[in-house]
Amino acid sequence: MLMQLLVIFLSLFLGTNSSMDTHEFHLSKTTINYNTEEMAIQVSTRIFIDDLELSLKDSGYDSLKICTRKEKENAEQLIQDYINEHLKVKIDDSDLEFTFLGKEQSDDLAAVWCYLEAYDVEAFNKMSVSNTILISQFDDQKNITMIQVDKEKIAHILFTSDHTNETVEQ
Repeated sequence: MLMQLLVIFLSLFLGTNSSMDTHEFHLSKTTINYNTEEMAIQVSTRIFIDDLELSLKDSGYDSLKICTRKEKENAEQLIQDYINEHLKVKIDDSDLEFTFLGKEQSDDLAAVWCYLEAYDVEAFNKMSVSNTILISQFDDQKNITMIQVDKEKIAHILFTSDHTNETVEQ
């Protein structure tokens, strides 16, 4: 416990994400909510910072220092591009395009919350989701995804390397 506090303190003080503070599981959490009043699909996704940085590093982007004072200027754009590439949502038969609203560090300092939204979305019968966030990076990656309409759960999906696509109906 003392070591973890020291790592967190040093990470905050030095403005870096320490590779010493690793975790034993690979998990992301995503909520996709259809807001009928605003006719919008609102997405929040939580990804471990070290895992995301490793994946972006493998794509040629090194030392982004996500959610620190030393964060690279292009980090947010790279995160947006990464999520748009690995999280796809289709309403009935139409692909959605998301606007990246922003990001913030999680309360435990280990992850980043990212927020996206798609506008002018008509009521739908079915939603297809493909979630491959970090799947190619880690064999044991799991992506928990909750689908909601007006914050009422309609589906809870576990995406893995063997299961990356799912369609749900209202």
